[in-house]
Amino acid sequence: MTEERQTSTGRRNFIKSTAALGAVSLSAGWEAEALPLSGRKLKIGAIGNGEYSFMTYCWSDIIEPDKEPNSKRGTLGTPFLNMDITHVWDVNPEAAEKFAARMDATAVKHYDDMVGKVDGIIFGGFYEVPWQHKLARPYIEAGIPVYLSKPFAYRLRDIDEVLDLAAKHNTPILATTKHEHYNEAPALKAKLKNIGTIQSVQATCWTRDYAIHFHTKYMLLKIFGYDIDKVSVITDKDTGNKYLQDTTLYKGWDGQPPFICSLHGVINSDSFSVTIYGSENTVSASMLRSPDWKDSLLFRYVPQLIEMQRTFEGNLYEPLDNIRRKTQIFLAGYYSFLERGGAPVSLDEVPVDWSPPHPKPNWVNESIF
Repeated sequence: MTEERQTSTGRRNFIKSTAALGAVSLSAGWEAEALPLSGRKLKIGAIGNGEYSFMTYCWSDIIEPDKEPNSKRGTLGTPFLNMDITHVWDVNPEAAEKFAARMDATAVKHYDDMVGKVDGIIFGGFYEVPWQHKLARPYIEAGIPVYLSKPFAYRLRDIDEVLDLAAKHNTPILATTKHEHYNEAPALKAKLKNIGTIQSVQATCWTRDYAIHFHTKYMLLKIFGYDIDKVSVITDKDTGNKYLQDTTLYKGWDGQPPFICSLHGVINSDSFSVTIYGSENTVSASMLRSPDWKDSLLFRYVPQLIEMQRTFEGNLYEPLDNIRRKTQIFLAGYYSFLERGGAPVSLDEVPVDWSPPHPKPNWVNESIF
């Protein structure tokens, strides 16, 4: 075992034990150390609200629909949450000013200028992800809960840095995709006890992009767990592809032998579909895409934002080691595609410093750090 892997393993043991305590009881030190709430709305800082940002076209419609009276895509018309976007930062100052004006918020000059002014940070952009571990550092160190934009990190070493900081400073971190919060995940998991042994799983995800829109992958982990042997990704290219198949070999558990899950990226009327074939029964679930954007906001985005708010209130959604595992599984698929021609890859085969190409290599100017 190399020195790098020994160090990484040591960090993982520390995080796992700390996260397990936090998942059991928030009184063990997982309250955020941000501003006192005292009945007011949570003050939220938004990072990444310009190009390719989920904050600008869906999340803000839900968090503050009253600030979006002329939204072309429509809003829910009433606030569901107790959050207020008060501060904004983006790599493009003009984009930050534009979004801040919409939200009646303050655009800050530096990425860390919101420390001490907000109760939580939402990373809403895709292009910032390779630098997310650096952008989030001052907030995690200050005990301010953070939502990390997917796919969370482009190197294992980077996600390790984030999780180590979170464990050290008792800062709740949320790193999820919207499908993880759908009620179909626990519903399908509950049905596993009535289908006998799992023989195979077939699923689809509405996407042409592996890195950003492969939501169903993480939903399946909520159903079947994180104990995975190998991952294979076969595609023509990672974004804008013509075909995409993600094949995962689950190790199984007591009474359940290993089984394969095949996930296909498709463009059809379903947001997702999952079919689980068992020796005694078959169960399935899917979500149709509604032509009404308000339906999409309500059913596809609100559940995740509710968990963001709970995180900003000091709650830990899941053990930190799950976040590391999700990142490792994502990178193993990328490694399979880029380095092995789609051949199955064990999770531990991905070096801690390996990274797929960044979608926008120079998106963040390193001099700001």
